[in-house]
Amino acid sequence: MAPNMPSNPKGLSGDAAVVPASKVQKTEGYSIMAEASPEHYHGDNKLTVLVDMDNTLCDYEEAFARTLKATHPDVEVVPASKRLNWDIAKDYPASAAEKVKSICGVPGFFEGMRANEGAVEAVKAMADAGHNVLIVTAPDPNFYAQCSQEKYNWVEKHLGAEWKSKVVLTRDKTTVRGDFLVDDKPTCDAGAMKPEWELVVFDQTYNKAKQGRRLSQWSAWREVLGVKPELDCTLCRNPRQNMENLYPNGINFSCVFPSFNQESIVRKTLAGLVNQKIKSNFKFEVVIVDNNSTDDIDAIYKKYRTKLDLTLVQRRKLENTFSVPSARNMGIQQAKYDYIIGMDSDVILNENFLENMYQFLSSKPSNVPYMVTAERIFVCTEGHTDDKLLEDYGETERYPRILSKANYFKPRDNRFSHGQVLENVKKGWQPWAYFYGMHTAFPKKIWQKIGGYNEVYDGWWGYDDIHFAWEMTVKGGCLPTVLGGTEVFHQEPYGSQWVPLGGVVDKLGSSNPRLNKKDNPNWQRICDTIDGYAEWKTDYYQKLAGDIVTL
Repeated sequence: MAPNMPSNPKGLSGDAAVVPASKVQKTEGYSIMAEASPEHYHGDNKLTVLVDMDNTLCDYEEAFARTLKATHPDVEVVPASKRLNWDIAKDYPASAAEKVKSICGVPGFFEGMRANEGAVEAVKAMADAGHNVLIVTAPDPNFYAQCSQEKYNWVEKHLGAEWKSKVVLTRDKTTVRGDFLVDDKPTCDAGAMKPEWELVVFDQTYNKAKQGRRLSQWSAWREVLGVKPELDCTLCRNPRQNMENLYPNGINFSCVFPSFNQESIVRKTLAGLVNQKIKSNFKFEVVIVDNNSTDDIDAIYKKYRTKLDLTLVQRRKLENTFSVPSARNMGIQQAKYDYIIGMDSDVILNENFLENMYQFLSSKPSNVPYMVTAERIFVCTEGHTDDKLLEDYGETERYPRILSKANYFKPRDNRFSHGQVLENVKKGWQPWAYFYGMHTAFPKKIWQKIGGYNEVYDGWWGYDDIHFAWEMTVKGGCLPTVLGGTEVFHQEPYGSQWVPLGGVVDKLGSSNPRLNKKDNPNWQRICDTIDGYAEWKTDYYQKLAGDIVTL
């Protein structure tokens, strides 16, 4: 948990030079509705290195031979020097196939592997030099849960608990963004996508025929990857050395959101991204992190991967599918662009959203970080298809406007229909309190600087985005900004018995979790973290709806 910080930090003073709400500036379809005062932040460039585990980071051969001897002494071990196939079962007689395959299911097999010589020191040195190192591994599909857990345990044991958030479990490594993948599997670059990374083959007897860059010992990683040690993060090859060299000013967007079921809603969220009106010279991608959906997320991916630069990350089995902050962090780790658009899976962006964000950010000094959000319009999209939206963005005008439980049944986004949101953001009065609903642009380098979203908020709804906005502002020096003319559509969950504008509301009393803050541990967390937030927000809630319980 982050320490308490002043509610009016330096850089957000009340007399800051800002744009008055009464004198909105119009620029290319957007308006600056509220903007705080600047602080400065200077970032550096990073190389993203993906590192495999079995027979790359870990000594799979030694563990396999040891375990096979202990469990099936009747099967003769094939020495590592005589291995011909990456699939170890193919190096053994067919009569021993089942015994060979069972080794991965022996408790402690993966967790008990020793590290390859110099491997731990090398990946830590990469990270210390400022590079982004991710442990990318494919758990054995026959023992998925056990294998996944043991791999996490191995990483924690050998690299430290902080490295667990750097583990990516995937069946297809071509879907993971990076500059290099260090891996012993010679065919891992053949997958669903053309990989962005360059394969660096970690030497084993069975991959000698593979052409390309190779790593024989971990101590040579700098020379093999082409990194000048005296320059740390400076890469000696072009593609991702500096994003500013690729596009006009480095402002390109990675739209990242977690997802769990609500297939029809997610489809329309993606359709809205397909229909973005882009006039300027920038690019964007979309990264979805799926929290164990039982809906057909694969069908969504297959439909939209040809329409968008789309990556789907499917997480291992979760204890709680409401694991939003960790999903956001996992998605941003895969993002390839400098600006993140943090989204929710139920948000349809304004068709000018990305263009307006680009126009706004490109008009600002490049050394001043901004965190920018916009107003929500609450709609019901049930009965409306994504195909209709793909054909015509004007379909959004036919969505019924509603009184949403998520908005405390107010006809307008409660941040604007109550309180002095514009004045508060300008003057630094708990400005982070208005950054929820997740359709917010921010620099990836500041996300990295503060350590990402606080995953202690996993498992319960709400306040993780406010905590994040607070840290981005206070620790990261971001300017919290509300952008006009850039509204988004928030889709009501299907089957939620939505209420049309002007309708009669049944707030459901104590059964409505929105009204019972005291039963939500995340409410207590945010109040304990941000000095003055509890008093300020309690007063806000009482003015918003007198039946909200906070104590």
